[in-house]
Amino acid sequence: MILNLVVPLMTDYQDYRISDRSHCRLFKKWQVAKIAARGLTMHAALCQKIHWPLLLSFLILFGCGQRTETFSPPPPPEVTVNLPEIRDVTDYLEFTGNTTALESVEIRARVQGFLDKMNFQPGQWVKSGDLLFVIDPRPFQARVNQQEANLKVKEAALSLAQVKEEKSANLLKTSSISEIAFLEDKANRDMALAQKGVAKADLEEAKLQLDYTQVKSPIDGIVGRNMVDLGNLVGAQEKTLLTNVVNDSSVYAYFNLSENDLLRLARIYANINDRSDIHRPEAPCFLALADETDFQREGKVDFVDNQVDPGTGTLTVRAVFPNRDGILLPGLFVRIHVPLKKREALLVPNLAVGMDQGGHYLFVVNKDSVVEQRPVELGQQINHLRVIEKGLTKRDRVIINGIQFARPGAKVTPIKSSGQSSEPVLRSSGAEAAK
Repeated sequence: MILNLVVPLMTDYQDYRISDRSHCRLFKKWQVAKIAARGLTMHAALCQKIHWPLLLSFLILFGCGQRTETFSPPPPPEVTVNLPEIRDVTDYLEFTGNTTALESVEIRARVQGFLDKMNFQPGQWVKSGDLLFVIDPRPFQARVNQQEANLKVKEAALSLAQVKEEKSANLLKTSSISEIAFLEDKANRDMALAQKGVAKADLEEAKLQLDYTQVKSPIDGIVGRNMVDLGNLVGAQEKTLLTNVVNDSSVYAYFNLSENDLLRLARIYANINDRSDIHRPEAPCFLALADETDFQREGKVDFVDNQVDPGTGTLTVRAVFPNRDGILLPGLFVRIHVPLKKREALLVPNLAVGMDQGGHYLFVVNKDSVVEQRPVELGQQINHLRVIEKGLTKRDRVIINGIQFARPGAKVTPIKSSGQSSEPVLRSSGAEAAK
């Protein structure tokens, strides 16, 4: 039917004069009709060649069949498991504190004068008695000379008074002088003796002032920088600070105990505050600096305050540590471990411990190879291992590798870590116990 409509259109157009360009639209319609007629002719020829009953049978046979596809789940993921490591560990209390020098002295001017000499380099080690500064000694030397001369005058006056007193005593025996004259001579002798004593004391004070012009170090240690330059007047209105000397061959570390920690330590070290040096124990402790993880510096508690501060509820404790490498400087922030007792504990790699809103946990594989999320309570960390206080037994298989594939309730394929036996590992480490 479409062909019957297209053919007349083509015939009408052939009779139409297309010289007129205004009828170009009709020309385009004729081209479209021509293409459509050609397509319909080819379609009719194809339909005549197809065996329709055979095609219908083929579609019914394969279209109505049912395909059966079965889903094969992937195998359980492989994870590495380990039994907890059993090790002897030492419980400890951790405190923070600050270091101070074993000895520290401020060197000040004890007399007034002009600073004349400086006999040290800042930062050098000095010994007790080493000369540090010299204050101009000339005025003080003149004072000494004056007092020495004054003492000689008083000694001469005393000698004369003694002679007069002796002669008066002899004349009194013969009643040549009155008793009052004798008593006056005796009093003059006593006054001359006292004046000699005053002159002698003035001389000693003048010598002491002269000695103070030699400023010396009272202890062994490292001298600081000079606070006053040469030529300046010192000691005029106050005892001018010249420098300081610090002995850091050993250092003190001060820290505070809470009441609970104090009671725990008091029961372990019952005689820690014993004032008797014979029965007083040396409680060990270990120190770590801000950039250190291991507590390798060993010291001992040498002082405990005699009362708890009621304002803070703490007790001040002091420990002394040797400073062999010289890295322990006064004023450093330090962490201190005080050991309590040694016991057996379970340890797992720290990387196996997870954390969520409920707290810390471990993934454990049960006997059916199903993952369980086990809440645990953590203890101290020893190198890369973590002590597990609660929530784990020595027979539990802990996932240490492949944690990202483990889900609570999902099955996994557990693989024992290389070198892991079927029995819990029992180790004892003296280094960790010392910590």
